[in-house]
Amino acid sequence: MQVTGGSSFIVTLPKDWAESVGLKKNDPLRLTPQQDGSMIITTADSDTSAIYVTKVINVGGLMDPDLIFRMLVGAYMSGFSLIEVVSQSRLSNTVLDVVGKITQMAIGLEIIEEYDNRIVLKDLVDPSEMRMGKSLERMRVLVRNMLTDVSTALRNDDRTLIGDIVARDNDVDRLGWLITRQTNMFQRDIGMLKKIGMDHSEITSNYTISRVIERIGDHTVVISNNMRNVIGNDNYKDLRDEASKLCDAALSIFVKSFSTVNSNDPKVASDCVNECRTLSESMKKLNRHAAGKDYDIALSINLMAGSLRRICEYSMDIAELAINSIMGKTEKKAVKKV
Repeated sequence: MQVTGGSSFIVTLPKDWAESVGLKKNDPLRLTPQQDGSMIITTADSDTSAIYVTKVINVGGLMDPDLIFRMLVGAYMSGFSLIEVVSQSRLSNTVLDVVGKITQMAIGLEIIEEYDNRIVLKDLVDPSEMRMGKSLERMRVLVRNMLTDVSTALRNDDRTLIGDIVARDNDVDRLGWLITRQTNMFQRDIGMLKKIGMDHSEITSNYTISRVIERIGDHTVVISNNMRNVIGNDNYKDLRDEASKLCDAALSIFVKSFSTVNSNDPKVASDCVNECRTLSESMKKLNRHAAGKDYDIALSINLMAGSLRRICEYSMDIAELAINSIMGKTEKKAVKKV
């Protein structure tokens, strides 16, 4: 670093890099300061948010709908703006069904062109408008309501309350896909990060938390599927009552752990971690109801107990992530060299 004019600092750029990106004299550059004190230098035209990057998926000869679906989901979450599904021959009904399914599940993805052997999907959502924080909050509300309905269904011996839990879990997954997609897009586009006012550490934290919430939603579905075997039978009232209490406890610790994300107090998050750990061990109490039961009932009880424990452990992960985030925001004091 050098000083020019008595007050300005100047640095030189590596010639190889400048030539590789086509820079020449008087070309403008973008300098983006980061919260950690670093500075990112990019070319002024490096904002690729308006450029549609296409992913071509050749499904010719593919008959497995699950594979085709996973390929489409992967392309969507990777951040491609356009996805072309192509084949040398006419697209099969299997492919058409899968394409229809992905447009129903992926937020913002729509068919804009369709031919006998080619379909073009386009993302119509501006990633800067769908804020990660709001998506995370919606995921939290969905999972909270799922756990509440499971607990109420057990307490009231009413299976009608769990009818739409799978549908709500699908909504959780859709939001999780969107956050994954945004994470990949933001990591490649510094200009977009600046536009939404976030840095890479915040993006990574939100992505990780979204994955944890997805897992909690999945385990809530496991509980709801297995509790059907114990609802409507008076012989399992004690089991339902205890399972309901444990669901309430799991719900409470999940809500508490999520509240630590926006807290600036590491002690609050640490206390939540300890509470999660203690509660996780208490979930084993449900297993004792499996003794002497038929295989199917015993298996359902053990799966419910295991999922309740995992919900507590995942809640603990959220609180630990909150501690990491809080400490990452701590201002560093300059240390004078002696």
